[in-house]
Amino acid sequence: MKIQHFGIIFFFFNLSAVAQNRTSNVGKDLFSGDTLVLGGISISLLFLFGLVLKESVRKSGEVRETSESPIRSEETGSSSKETANIVSADRNGVGDPSTQDRIHTKSHYFSGAQSASVEARRIWKREVPAHPELISAHRNFLTNLNPRIADAEIYFLCGEVSLLLASRNGRVFHLPESPQEHSLSGENRNRILSGNVAAEENRVLIPLSTGSPPFGYLRVGREDWEAIPPGEFRTWKEEYEEQVSIQFESSDPETGFGNLHAFELDKARVDEEILIFAHVSTESSAPYVLKWISLWTSKVLRKQIRFYRIRKDRVAVFLEPEEWNTFCERLGELVESLRRENGSVALNFGVSIREESREEWTTNARKALSESVEQGPNRYICL
Repeated sequence: MKIQHFGIIFFFFNLSAVAQNRTSNVGKDLFSGDTLVLGGISISLLFLFGLVLKESVRKSGEVRETSESPIRSEETGSSSKETANIVSADRNGVGDPSTQDRIHTKSHYFSGAQSASVEARRIWKREVPAHPELISAHRNFLTNLNPRIADAEIYFLCGEVSLLLASRNGRVFHLPESPQEHSLSGENRNRILSGNVAAEENRVLIPLSTGSPPFGYLRVGREDWEAIPPGEFRTWKEEYEEQVSIQFESSDPETGFGNLHAFELDKARVDEEILIFAHVSTESSAPYVLKWISLWTSKVLRKQIRFYRIRKDRVAVFLEPEEWNTFCERLGELVESLRRENGSVALNFGVSIREESREEWTTNARKALSESVEQGPNRYICL
């Protein structure tokens, strides 16, 4: 409480004392001396109570301000300091290192979230084309590298993972029978997607692409990479990339089968005499069922058979007469295996034998398939 408050109280008590002395001389006043004394004391006490209450409220407010002000001052100070440093950096090219670190960190987190979404759009998520020419391209590329590189691997970027397509260790060329994945760090994946060479431990990762984004990368030893003549390697790499690009452009992204464009091209040049159109009706995933049929067919015929996905639920395949005989004899096994693995699946086949006109060949296969569907599930018609 301030000293002037006591002065005011002392003044009221003095007035009360003076009034008491004058009561003997002024008897006809409205207020007696006792009344003035008691009134002065009452007013003084009320005023004192008000001052105490006001002082308490003021002190409690100061305590709250004191506890909050360091935070505000720190935020204001750091904000103003950071702003000043940004301006200084913009003008002079140099800023406070700690401020630059904070700015860089914020930008990094923001750009990281942004790059993740961009990366998800950029990664080529699709099935590997299933074509003998693609295997031949792998083999030729790795064979050309063999005199210079003892160990090399070709990986395909499929979504968030990398799948091994082919490898060569010395003279041994290897195709994986089941998917073999390789994990990339975020930094290396970004470098490859940007078309830049990346490194991990004692390996070098070279992106493979005819444009953007890359479809995969070559993984070789660091010492082998340094020993490759750049001109020769560029020639082999471009030839391989173009061959693979053709296969991607002519394949179905969900199954890896040839697409309708590839079917029309191959129809005019194949030597096989049997054309089969197959219609699949299923409640399961259509791409999964179609790939199951392809794997089963290649296993039964003991050779790689190329399928063409010409519609969402329809595929085409070219076979030799003896291959068709083996295939149709075991159709019951195919239907049974599909039911065990995929539930309710219905198959219909339209078969046509090539004679002179390849256009009639295709037309007859479509007619046969239509008649098969009309007769019910799990039937085939030959024309």
